[in-house]
Amino acid sequence: MEAEHRNRLLALLEKIPHGVPAGWEKETFAVGGLTYLGFSAVQTEKLVVISTQEQSVIDCRTWEMTCCAENYDEDDLIACAEPLGDELIPIAGEWGGGLRRFSPAGEHLDRAAPFWPREQIVFMPRYTIWQQRPEACTVIFDDYEPQAFGFSRCGNYMAVGTSSEVDIFRRIGESSYEL
Repeated sequence: MEAEHRNRLLALLEKIPHGVPAGWEKETFAVGGLTYLGFSAVQTEKLVVISTQEQSVIDCRTWEMTCCAENYDEDDLIACAEPLGDELIPIAGEWGGGLRRFSPAGEHLDRAAPFWPREQIVFMPRYTIWQQRPEACTVIFDDYEPQAFGFSRCGNYMAVGTSSEVDIFRRIGESSYEL
């Protein structure tokens, strides 16, 4: 019975296309030793990226990266960044925390590991789940050890970070969602 269930799930995962979801675009940034990510709740296009080498803020709207002083707390899983004023940014990564898995528009990110330790991050559009409509979803990550992944507060940006890079997805065109 277990083998039958696993085979059914594998068959569904094989039906999910890989790449960038319709209505989104992607940019990849090399980040050596990435440990944490966190989206600003105030300037929702800003992503704080913390690595073993530096801390920076990426503007997901323009793809600009600004280095800043390292200022984060691993116990409370929060960070501060000069470009964001005194806002406390919740962070997620290697040692805990979590980013939003749902967008305000009803999209969802899910993790699947059919061939662990390789993992997949599946983007599911507007109230769709991959187990029922796999062809409507998109695998946006298929590799080893995602450190953190999730949506910005506004839902117009997604990030997936590994120990060596961060993929940022930006909603494009008329599909842009406003709070």
